[in-house]
Amino acid sequence: MLQSLTIPAPQPVKKVPGYKMPETAEYLLDWTFVAEEMTKAQYYWIACVNSKSGPHVVPLWGIWFEHRVHFDGGPKTRWAQNLKANGKIAVHLPSAEQVVVIEGRAMTLEDNELSAEEWAVLDGLYQKKYAVKEGSPYWYVQPSKVIAWNGAGLQTMTRWIFA
Repeated sequence: MLQSLTIPAPQPVKKVPGYKMPETAEYLLDWTFVAEEMTKAQYYWIACVNSKSGPHVVPLWGIWFEHRVHFDGGPKTRWAQNLKANGKIAVHLPSAEQVVVIEGRAMTLEDNELSAEEWAVLDGLYQKKYAVKEGSPYWYVQPSKVIAWNGAGLQTMTRWIFA
């Protein structure tokens, strides 16, 4: 079965090298900010590593489900081939003010990893969001680090590290 991240997310890390982050918890974001921004996003930008060890960036449709980004796409696309060869991935929202950047590993869901009911929920959310009759977000990102901030400044920059 799909391993859900537990709620609440890990405690935020108060210092990020090179950035002036909030020094008191009152300015740190709550994990609900991440969930809300990721849920309402129409698409996500993904960055992966190409065959020459260079960056490959593309916008994709996807959903936020079980505290993870799930996305769909043809297995013959360049980005899918890149992720099969090297699963390292970064996902971020289009906004430079309501920011969520997720780093981790791209994984694929196999048919037997979810029950029929779980697949129905996952597919239903995806199909409803994009008003399509078919589609299944069978890729997901297992996060290792999330950085987020709310606003033009970095006063709320918050980072979470996942084991």
